[in-house]
Amino acid sequence: MAYLVRYASTDADRDLAFALRKKVFEEEQGVPRPLDRDAHDLNADHVICFDSDGRCVGTGRAVRMDNRVCQIGRMATAADLRGKGVGAAVLEYLERMATLRGLKEIIVHAQLPAEPFYRKRGYATETPTFLEEGVPHVRMRKMLVK
Repeated sequence: MAYLVRYASTDADRDLAFALRKKVFEEEQGVPRPLDRDAHDLNADHVICFDSDGRCVGTGRAVRMDNRVCQIGRMATAADLRGKGVGAAVLEYLERMATLRGLKEIIVHAQLPAEPFYRKRGYATETPTFLEEGVPHVRMRKMLVK
């Protein structure tokens, strides 16, 4: 299936991203809302992914940490399309945006079940398991330019 991934450039776009995040993080995973939404949402680069019916089925964000590094996070995919390329399409778009912004590396705090997804795409695990918002994660890193 082909997906359309684009920068979330309007409030309406970001509302679509937040609605999907609410469904995945709050309703499916039980993460309290104040922990899903944070101050980084205001200055992050958000992307959204649409299926052929125009439904928002994926989202993610990149937060610039400094002149070299950004952190990708809040990646969410609609339950019925997990494992069907949505997350890969969102991640590829976020990586392309980071490269265009001149960044050299990306870090991600990956939930444990997502660790193989990121590893397959060139991310290396850097830390033992830690809890973030009550969910087990590992920190992973990918160099964009060698």
